[in-house]
Amino acid sequence: MKKFYSLLIAAMAIVAAVSCGKEPLPESEKVEDLSFLISMPSAVNGAAGDIITLNFYSGKGPKQGDVVLLKNSSSEVECAIVSITSDSFGFKLSPALTTGKYNFYIKRGSQSKMLGEVEFTIEKRVVIEEKEGYNVYGLISCDGKGVPGVVVSDGAETTVTDEDGLYYLKSYEYDRVVFMSVPSGYEAASKGVLPIFHKVLDGNPATTERADWTLVKTDNADHIMYVLGDMHLAKRTNDLTQFADFTDDLNKQVAANKSKRQYALTLGDMSWDLYWYSNSYDLFSYLETINSKLSGLQIFNSIGNHDHDMMQAGDFDTVTAFKNNVAPTYYSFNIGNVHYVVLDNILCTNKAASDGSGRDYKASLTQEQLKWLEKDLSYVDKSKVLVLTMHAPMYNESGSKNISYAAELENLCKGYETHIMSAHTHVIWNNDNASSNGIMHHNSGAICGTWWWTGYYNPGLNLCKDGSPAGYYVYDINGTDLKWRFKPTGKDFSYAFRTYDRNEIVLTAKNFAPSASASHSAAFEKSASDWVSASKDNYVYFNVFDYSPAWNIEVTENGKSLKYEIVKAKDPLHLVAYEAQRYNAGSKPTSDFCARTVSSHMFRVKASSASSKLEFKITDGFGNVYTESMARPKKFSISAYK
Repeated sequence: MKKFYSLLIAAMAIVAAVSCGKEPLPESEKVEDLSFLISMPSAVNGAAGDIITLNFYSGKGPKQGDVVLLKNSSSEVECAIVSITSDSFGFKLSPALTTGKYNFYIKRGSQSKMLGEVEFTIEKRVVIEEKEGYNVYGLISCDGKGVPGVVVSDGAETTVTDEDGLYYLKSYEYDRVVFMSVPSGYEAASKGVLPIFHKVLDGNPATTERADWTLVKTDNADHIMYVLGDMHLAKRTNDLTQFADFTDDLNKQVAANKSKRQYALTLGDMSWDLYWYSNSYDLFSYLETINSKLSGLQIFNSIGNHDHDMMQAGDFDTVTAFKNNVAPTYYSFNIGNVHYVVLDNILCTNKAASDGSGRDYKASLTQEQLKWLEKDLSYVDKSKVLVLTMHAPMYNESGSKNISYAAELENLCKGYETHIMSAHTHVIWNNDNASSNGIMHHNSGAICGTWWWTGYYNPGLNLCKDGSPAGYYVYDINGTDLKWRFKPTGKDFSYAFRTYDRNEIVLTAKNFAPSASASHSAAFEKSASDWVSASKDNYVYFNVFDYSPAWNIEVTENGKSLKYEIVKAKDPLHLVAYEAQRYNAGSKPTSDFCARTVSSHMFRVKASSASSKLEFKITDGFGNVYTESMARPKKFSISAYK
């Protein structure tokens, strides 16, 4: 399998003098221990003479005199290794190298070790003069002509292209990346679903590097943006099959919206670092999977806590794989009248990295990011809509601040219509009074629901921890007008809420986990305490998944309006779809996966009898109407709600 990480431990040949009169092998014939731990890219773009820098760990990199050997069925090319540091090396692209896929080897003397397959795209470039005092430069072009006014940054410093599309940047290369902020009216070139707008640098300010990008002129003032919460792909719990259900659903939406330009934004945790090594499924595997399922759609990615390599220590090296294979950890781009900013608010503090056991982090922005963002926004007019993505929510459901440096970010957003999109918690909520700046915060649930477990136990029933269905958001953007709807995977937009007849719900272990032990039965009923006792009070509960204060709720009984109230409760369907199934199988549920008390979108009304019919009419903030005629008694079971 192709991997962006190649932990290649060769068997050592033990050569020693033996009896029978044989002499030891000459030094030149001894077999070397070719053992490498190198962060490998899936693709490399460049021109002849470019220096490509790769990182390695634990001292397991090439030595002086080694070369990079690239092989495919038609050619074999050697590229000189021109620099080696304590944690990286650079090799120069040979003039003999042509575009194509190559097996990548490190060659030492007569021996070589293959590290994986890399796709090389070799460009022909316009000659550009270097400028003294600038160590990163390049050309941004469209149809062979330079594009002026494009913002370029290394995550700290910013500049813009001149009238010829040229830029020059003095970079300290701390983050080892340079990227452009794709301008409105254009798209970046694509490599599969990934837009190509960044390059990994060698990290040495003393060397001069060139990074060019090509743009495609595009009318994207009106566009669709699909917002995708946690995926947690790990090759377990039948996740790849369930993921195909999601991509099938998304492909149908793409086909239905083909009259508009369409894009997608992930909100982090596309992968699951715990299984990068044990299941051989990592960030590159995620890209392989999604490229095999989707096409014709550029996907911009945000980094989540599980997209960090926690086998490394601290916050810097844990993101190397993400930057090498996916994107910078923070960056910006423009589509139409929207300025999108992807932020990294996962700050790794792990120390015990050698065995991966110290997965410590906190939800925090950094001063460096905010300084960069201030510079980035200096190029963005206040008439633009500002959309920020981050993995962990900036606020909680009540509107209080949830991450470090939230107030500083609020200040930078003043004057913009601002929307924040987050995930991480595997629940849905909307908050439009989070601060005096009028920021609208959308927490977007999860593609994987409860880490794929409810769909694993109950095929066709993939639920998030708040009982909302697994799914994604569809943002329809016309100029500066944003409208959004939640799209449940495998169901129509009309599936916007779920009703429960409380009289029919008794969540005892006997009813839903009959094989559970006594201790597990007690634990389940403690978790399901909202629903464990029988009730004849004629309450009807309803979970309105994407509710916000802009929505309107009407419930009637025989033409008479009923008063509803918001309540705090765990969703009963999640309790039986995950917790009961785990206990029934003799396993203890993972505490982080258990049902979460719904505090912002669980409601109830009191009916006059146990058999009266209720009419629900729920209207979202954009006038879409969702209805249900609820015949009662309404039985409660997993099969009834699939």
